[in-house]
Amino acid sequence: MRDILIVGLFLFVVYHSFRRPYIGVCAWIWIALTAPTAWAFGFSTSLRMNLTIVIVTFLSYLFAYKNKTFSIGGVGWLMLMFLLQATISTFAHNTLDGAEVFKYFTDHVKTALLFIFVVLIIRSKVEIITFIWCIIFSVSAYAAMEGLKFILSGGGHEIIGRAGVVIDRNDLAVAINMSIPLIFFLLSVTENKWLRRGLWLLALLNVVAVVGSYSRGGFIGLVIIAAAAWLRSNHKLVLALLAALVIPTLYMNTPEEWRERQSTVSTAATEDSSFIGRLWAWKISTLIALDDPMTGGGYRAVTDPSLWHYYGGFTPNFGPIETPPIPIELEPKAAHNIYFQVLGDHGFIGLGLFLLILAKSYLNNFRNYRYGKRHNILWMANLSSALNVSFLGYGITGMNVSLAYFDLAYALLGLVVVVNLAKANHMKQQLMALPQERHQFLAKKVRI
Repeated sequence: MRDILIVGLFLFVVYHSFRRPYIGVCAWIWIALTAPTAWAFGFSTSLRMNLTIVIVTFLSYLFAYKNKTFSIGGVGWLMLMFLLQATISTFAHNTLDGAEVFKYFTDHVKTALLFIFVVLIIRSKVEIITFIWCIIFSVSAYAAMEGLKFILSGGGHEIIGRAGVVIDRNDLAVAINMSIPLIFFLLSVTENKWLRRGLWLLALLNVVAVVGSYSRGGFIGLVIIAAAAWLRSNHKLVLALLAALVIPTLYMNTPEEWRERQSTVSTAATEDSSFIGRLWAWKISTLIALDDPMTGGGYRAVTDPSLWHYYGGFTPNFGPIETPPIPIELEPKAAHNIYFQVLGDHGFIGLGLFLLILAKSYLNNFRNYRYGKRHNILWMANLSSALNVSFLGYGITGMNVSLAYFDLAYALLGLVVVVNLAKANHMKQQLMALPQERHQFLAKKVRI
């Protein structure tokens, strides 16, 4: 029965994607984050849903989409440069098995294509909101279900992901932290009281899911996101008093195992074997990049046994933190940090481009937020603010996971460009409404 429902839904989406390409893009991100075939047990598990929807969206864009323009903004060009750098490093260093390297490379290409199609197709406010709902119906809906199980089990339910890139609990915590600000954006544009109540409940259960994931990085990211939201709030005193009353009570009612795990944050560098393993991976990633700063070592170079054992002997006294020698029998570990991941994969040039993408996106969001406030385009201001908080969550909790090529991050980067284009169109309309002399003068001053 489940297979029939999944296939029926998929055929319905394919039909409408041919007619409206933006539906294909929305289905693309939902399928990428949900992997619906992983929830079935029969014939639907063999379906290539993501590949099919990509092809359908591409054909729909070619034949059904009007007013085609290739405007991807500064973030888009940086994205293409980053992909080019990744391509060069892939062919320069084939450190892992060829098929495995090709898989990582194609995964990166897929996320870059998602970014491109978001920018080229998503345009109107309705399309933007629909796209965000699809993200919420994947990550946040699953997190709410897991959060409810955690509550009903009295903290005994183990929260992990089930499909795609969010199987690991730390990866899932990153995805949830990135999605929570989007829930609050939807609250700002939703008028139906029942939908609003549902979104508030969804946000609460998502917070519970981050706590229930037992991810230390996820919890730190959640605290920082809460602080950022508090700074944006118009009710700082009330919220601060409420937090002072509620948080201690909630903390004392969490499972003892959870409190013990969070209390190890300050001693992780010297006592936590998991964190020490990550320090080894970060050091090796840096050593790889120092030996080849232009291209790094290629995708997941740090997990290559030969590189791991070659550089392992240099790790104890390398860097500001001393670490014990790496045991010879220890298997290579992933970078578990988006910045060191890119550094080891693509060298200092790749890391520089990656940081530029994040920095420019943040600045664009900040400018779009101010523009939306100044011109009373509240949805633009609220979305830009939510996107910046999402990237804050990604940047903080990303220091604990290997998610440099995460579908959700690339989708949100695409929305940054879409909002920027919406601002540019609004500026053009404002200029066209001015008297001819004034319009000609300002057109030279304003860069659109």
